[in-house]
Amino acid sequence: MSEISFNSIFDGVSRALHAAFPPPTQIYGDEVKQDLKPGDFNVVMSGAGHKQEVGRRYKRTPTIDVIYYPREDNAECYDIADQLTAVLESITTPEGDVVHATSCTWAVTDGVLHVLLTYDHFVYRPREEVMMGELKIDQKG
Repeated sequence: MSEISFNSIFDGVSRALHAAFPPPTQIYGDEVKQDLKPGDFNVVMSGAGHKQEVGRRYKRTPTIDVIYYPREDNAECYDIADQLTAVLESITTPEGDVVHATSCTWAVTDGVLHVLLTYDHFVYRPREEVMMGELKIDQKG
């Protein structure tokens, strides 16, 4: 298993969306100021936690907001939310690691679907060993 980074989680979600929703659907990353059309997705990492657990082991809790702009009405949002919970339940990072969503909540706000997914995982940060210099002892006697 490789070191899982926040970027690899983000990329894994984007890849899963591209596979499940082929063109003409567009999938954007982060903030998009223009060119969004009905039927498009926007993927945003809305936040993340990084907490030391034991020794050099850390728990990371990145939260991804998958935003969908519907073509029609709220019923379409409900259908897409149902599809997204299945598509994003487990993702594969570009490095080949499978990461499971530990929570998934969704809401329709102002006619736009927001699916919030958390991909909790652990990482290990090896401690850099500081080697002592060579000690030379001169014994006489």
